[in-house]
Amino acid sequence: MSKERARDSRSGQKYSYSGSSVSYFMFLVLFYLLLFRDYLDHQITFFKYIDECIAVLAVPIFIMNLKKNNFRVKIGRGYGIFISLFLLIGLLSNVVFKYQSFIHTALPDAFLCVKFWLAVYTGRHIFSKLPLRRYANKIYLHIKAVTILYLVLACADWRWEIFHANIRYGFRSVHLMYSHPTVFSACCMFLIMILLAIKGYIANDRFWLALLLGLMCATLRSKAWGAAIAVVMICYFIFYRKKKFRLRTLMMFVPLMIALGWSQIEYYFFRIRNGSARYQLLDKAVKIARDHFPLGAGFGTYGSYYSGVNYSPLYFSYGLSSVHGLKEDAAYFISDSFWPMVLGQTGVFGLIFYSMSVIALFRSIQKIRNVSLAFYASALSGICYLLITSVAESAFVNPLAVPIAVWIGFLLGQSGKRTE
Repeated sequence: MSKERARDSRSGQKYSYSGSSVSYFMFLVLFYLLLFRDYLDHQITFFKYIDECIAVLAVPIFIMNLKKNNFRVKIGRGYGIFISLFLLIGLLSNVVFKYQSFIHTALPDAFLCVKFWLAVYTGRHIFSKLPLRRYANKIYLHIKAVTILYLVLACADWRWEIFHANIRYGFRSVHLMYSHPTVFSACCMFLIMILLAIKGYIANDRFWLALLLGLMCATLRSKAWGAAIAVVMICYFIFYRKKKFRLRTLMMFVPLMIALGWSQIEYYFFRIRNGSARYQLLDKAVKIARDHFPLGAGFGTYGSYYSGVNYSPLYFSYGLSSVHGLKEDAAYFISDSFWPMVLGQTGVFGLIFYSMSVIALFRSIQKIRNVSLAFYASALSGICYLLITSVAESAFVNPLAVPIAVWIGFLLGQSGKRTE
């Protein structure tokens, strides 16, 4: 075997030693930056733009690939076409209704809405030369190191109450140095996804998987519990039953999510309807979509981060400016939902196109099963986590979705190469 090239005996592919080592170094840098971005952001402001930088990187990568293919664009049935139509609908709504500044509000918000999909594309290409099998044991050591750090800090926090924490169900909700339990939960899921992907190359993965699931559940968030149960079910169906995880299988999670989150659902949607930001955002999203049929109100106008930064006139028009968490000077919960935002800003068609893009991504993930069950379980865990959290947070437009997107993109790219 030459020093320049190495052959992966399982996949039959050749990798460049220099190229793979650079890819591994890049992976480690992003691995730690993405895991600790939330904490670093409070120390140095620059780190808050890491996820945006990853998404923007998709543009030069696309141009280079386009040049490589002699500027021929293939239009298929993948998620790209649906998310492009979603983007077009939203921007057209901005042009028609003019609620917000197109340059200062609509375009930045549109970028946030497609950031997840750009990150998937980036992940698919940026680590294309990383042979996971060769570096699995090294990556495993880093996962264990971070998990041990989390465990030690969690135990210290339980004993001496080092970090700020909310009390839920009579216990401290663990989120360590992160700004919110949801951030810590997403970091645990990112580690779980990588651990599942290298499952076939390492030993004793069950112990660390159980530990990470336990840490995620220690946040005491119903979404985290639901995601943890989803991961267990995915592993059961894929590794033990050898079953394909179909769309109807996902429907099994609906009653489970309702049962786990019933106390929150009952509180926000039945007990305090008029004072609940989540309920009001959902209720008014339907009315906005009806009043602006079929386009929606446009990007940066409803339920999004930029609709709070440049306070949208829709909140006054639909009586939301007096709701706790949605007020102009205290819009804490303005981006606390996802699907109502999509419906309000891009209307029925935008909701359909975004849903189709998620379904198209799910179908792409289904093809991974023919290549690697470990990759398949890893990617499924990520998409299920985002679908579960999309019920009560910004999910796909949240910075926390970028690490998951990058890893899903990487798995799609690796599976595509092996299929070829």
